[in-house]
Amino acid sequence: MENREALERTLNRARRALQIIEEEKASFGIRVPVDLQIELEEKQKQVASLEARLNQLQGNSSVTVPDNLPRYTDVFIGRKAEIARCMEALSPEERGWGVAIDGIGGMGKTALALEVAHLAREQALFDAYLFVSAKTTWLTTEGVRQETLALSSLDSFCREFAKGLGQTDIVNITDTTERRRALLDALRGRRVLLIWDNLETLNTEERDMIAEFLRKLPTPNKAIITSRRRTGESALTIRLDRLLEAEALELMQEKAKKHPRLDQELNATKPEILTALYEAAGGNPLALDWTLGQVAHKGYSLDFALERLRNAANSADLYGFLFADAAETLTKNERTVLSALAVFRTPATKAALADATALALTEIQVAVEQLVTLSLVNDLDGERFGLHPLTRTYIRAAIGGTDTIETQPLGKILFDSAAQRKVLRYWVDYAQKYGGDGKDTYKTYDKLEAEWQNLESVATTLREIAGIPGTLQDRQAAQMLIDLENALYNFLWFRGYWDERVRLSEWRYQAGKALNQWSDAGWGAYHVAVIYYHRAETERAASWAAQMAEAMERGGSRRDQATAILFQGNIAQQRQNWAEAERLYQDALAIYRELGDETVEAIALNSLGGVARSQEQYDRAESYYKQALAIAKKLGLNEEQAYISGNLGNLALDRNQPTAARPWYERELALAQEVGRLNLVADAQEGLAEVLEKEGRYMEALPLAQAALEIRERLRDKNLDYSRQLVERLQRKAGIE
Repeated sequence: MENREALERTLNRARRALQIIEEEKASFGIRVPVDLQIELEEKQKQVASLEARLNQLQGNSSVTVPDNLPRYTDVFIGRKAEIARCMEALSPEERGWGVAIDGIGGMGKTALALEVAHLAREQALFDAYLFVSAKTTWLTTEGVRQETLALSSLDSFCREFAKGLGQTDIVNITDTTERRRALLDALRGRRVLLIWDNLETLNTEERDMIAEFLRKLPTPNKAIITSRRRTGESALTIRLDRLLEAEALELMQEKAKKHPRLDQELNATKPEILTALYEAAGGNPLALDWTLGQVAHKGYSLDFALERLRNAANSADLYGFLFADAAETLTKNERTVLSALAVFRTPATKAALADATALALTEIQVAVEQLVTLSLVNDLDGERFGLHPLTRTYIRAAIGGTDTIETQPLGKILFDSAAQRKVLRYWVDYAQKYGGDGKDTYKTYDKLEAEWQNLESVATTLREIAGIPGTLQDRQAAQMLIDLENALYNFLWFRGYWDERVRLSEWRYQAGKALNQWSDAGWGAYHVAVIYYHRAETERAASWAAQMAEAMERGGSRRDQATAILFQGNIAQQRQNWAEAERLYQDALAIYRELGDETVEAIALNSLGGVARSQEQYDRAESYYKQALAIAKKLGLNEEQAYISGNLGNLALDRNQPTAARPWYERELALAQEVGRLNLVADAQEGLAEVLEKEGRYMEALPLAQAALEIRERLRDKNLDYSRQLVERLQRKAGIE
């Protein structure tokens, strides 16, 4: 920024140059050369421009500077980095014509443009500040309002800018081409800031003509344009993204200062609700402002206003204002890509979109380029593409039900529900390809880990489409949900997503019941019950075990029914009903042997070993464990070998044989880490820590015990209290407070 002294020196030099030109002109009498006259006029405008800027810095209110800048918002928060970039682009040293700000509706493009313009005004960077908008609608808490006198052409913009500069002669020119040329001539020698707002409302031809006008804009004049469409040729382009969460919270507090009802509601609201509001709005300032307005002006609770924000169909004014005008122009392929991205929870590559939609890569390329231009899709690092949370909410609502969303006054926008179904199928197939419970499937679980957000979103979407719990609405979606859970339950078990497994398996149980597929319902109930059992929530585990047994009786196979019996034995053992547990285990073992299923035979033998060990029948326990281990080794079952080895380590410790226990725990740890089953990793670490404790090596034992405790805390494992006690005991013995 030029300081006052520097500006005065520049003005003095310009005045001297003007004096020289005026003297030269006088020497020609009445026949002044055209080039000299032009030079004189430009120098006169330069001097006037410098005087106007200097008067701004001096606070001279008697000199009027053309300025029609509105104060667009009473609260402006954040955007410091964007402001700095804009100010740099407006300096005369920058070659471009200025700044293009794009982004989805409501992100604060106009507010940022005006904030920058007001800052430039404070610093006297220009001799005029002119704002003109093509905006046709605006959003209030009462709905969308229409502007009937909005500008719709380059010529109308030129007229308004000429009026702002006091150039009535330019306004009166009848030929539009001559008027544009005259305005450009009037800007030469000046330093004017022109703000062109909401250019997305203009047609393509008019936008192209404005782009051509801006390319010819004489330096050091500058422009700022805002648009939902990406433009910005020969300018700095800023795609405006979400506010940071801290900035959004600051915005809420500033709004609350002006509205007592809102202030009261915010003070009574838990922080997690405010975070949920931020996430639902995706940091979009307009969506936040609209939601807060529902509280301030309509008396809604923040919870109710948040639910309205999350429900696009019930908030048609907001979502229609943000998206419908852009969505109206979409091609079929563009709607297909949007429908696909609404299912993706993480940014997608073009190759992934092609796989998911069955469109050709070239078709994906054309579609995403247009969607990025419309600010409906964000292009991210690594050539990945994603949706803003509000865009996703809008698209998913538009796909749901009748495939349309009513967005008065903007009408109905058609989206491709078939494309959504295809992408959902893609992710179910992906889960089946890399998931399951085969002996080597753990080797591909990293693939599922990398896409867990997408897979979790697919599960939620399938549940919504299926209509469960409740009246079944879509059989295909319910079946896909069952297929997805069947592919993922073991991955979720191994990798410690226990809460997520409970939720997804419960949905499978509900889907199986809705379809009268009782085996599927039973396995869903079983997968829920297992988590509660491993958290020692015995009664909840028992309740689900009963639902499992009932479902298996109605439609399960003999093997299914045996698994239900085996798990009833687990419940009896956790209740320390040893005789009942052993009876149930023996019944299940007999069925497995009858069926010739050695995998589950090994599981039943291991369970019998656990009952014997609990009763301090160590020789019987060892016999059962070693029978189970022999089968697991023969079949190459690494997971089973891991936990049976751990049980043999526990047995050795029970016998006070730490030296014998060590290799069993080391084997368990190696196998558990190989297959990636977290609770077995914790079991082995804890076992090794206990061995080291018995050897008096407390400092070596402590890190293992702490690592095990960290896993137990994440899982809320049944051994959590014991793990804490072990860590505290080792800390005392190691002399650590």
